[in-house]
Amino acid sequence: MAPVLSASRNQELDGWRAIAVLGVMWLHWAIPKWRGGIPFEIGLYFFLTLTGFLITRILLRERDRGDQSGKPWAAEAFRRFQFRRALRILIPCYAAMVFGLIVGAEDIRQHPFVYFAHLSNFHIALLPEWPHGTSHYWTLAIQQQFYLLWPILIFIVPKRALTAVLILLVAVAPISRFVLLHHFPQVHHPGAISLCALDYLASGSLLALAMHRGLAPSDSRLRLAAWGCLAVYSVLYTLDWIGRPVPGLRHVQQTFLCVSMAGLIAATLHGLPRPVAHVLTRPWVLHIAKISYSLYLLHCLVPMALGHVAPFLWEIDGSLGTAVRLICFALAAWGVSWLSWRWIEQPVNQMRSKIPSQ
Repeated sequence: MAPVLSASRNQELDGWRAIAVLGVMWLHWAIPKWRGGIPFEIGLYFFLTLTGFLITRILLRERDRGDQSGKPWAAEAFRRFQFRRALRILIPCYAAMVFGLIVGAEDIRQHPFVYFAHLSNFHIALLPEWPHGTSHYWTLAIQQQFYLLWPILIFIVPKRALTAVLILLVAVAPISRFVLLHHFPQVHHPGAISLCALDYLASGSLLALAMHRGLAPSDSRLRLAAWGCLAVYSVLYTLDWIGRPVPGLRHVQQTFLCVSMAGLIAATLHGLPRPVAHVLTRPWVLHIAKISYSLYLLHCLVPMALGHVAPFLWEIDGSLGTAVRLICFALAAWGVSWLSWRWIEQPVNQMRSKIPSQ
């Protein structure tokens, strides 16, 4: 999940990506009592919202260039976009899947087609339990489906109707979550179904469209909407966590979150307070951001690999054993991810940089 920024990179956004991936890693590694009631999974939703924003911004600029050319452009722009995405995203992803096969991730061994065809989110949604080592791959599948279908949406929908269509797609997500939860009991994880994630992607896309049309990231309406939605999400999440969910509203809980995430993206582009910006642009944070895609791909597989080469780690009992394992997970994940970035991502990015973007 390493979207490419058109124009110059924003280091503070990169910093948020690092924080997000660290939160996801803690969610998957730490024991429940160490996680408390903090929703570390919001890192996943930040990635999806940021993807919607960045990719839509790229596609809108591509559409403007095509319209100004006065020539047929959509088919070639779609082909070029897919080729660049495949180089950037698919090659490291498939390498990680092969790594999963090697270390013995059971679900990908039993169902390789759904993973390599990026349909694993539908498969995982039907499983009673999250699969070991590959539970997070549902987000990768949704992203690949997004990359395939979103250019068609942005290129074909009339410009004056685009806002309405994106708002409709935001609304589709909570409706889908409600329908799946109440009428399809065989779907154990409704959130893994693509329709249920549309509010993240479409909210980011709406922000990109609004800014493309002249909305300043400093606009006070964005700030008010973001803080208001964050407050509502916090209340709904807390009620859900203590076992008192609000009927009906629990299905829009995530929609409030993704609006606040879009507001965070806008605030970051405008410029964050200096102490926050200082933390987000620290060298070690930017280093994690640089390898964050490989970290995300591999962090659930690393403990499985360590189980083969260092099984004694699981013989240490108590909090000490947990702490030792977490340190080993972190060091091993950093090492494997750096190797993936150095020998897979970096050469691929160099190859991709030689391909004309228009």
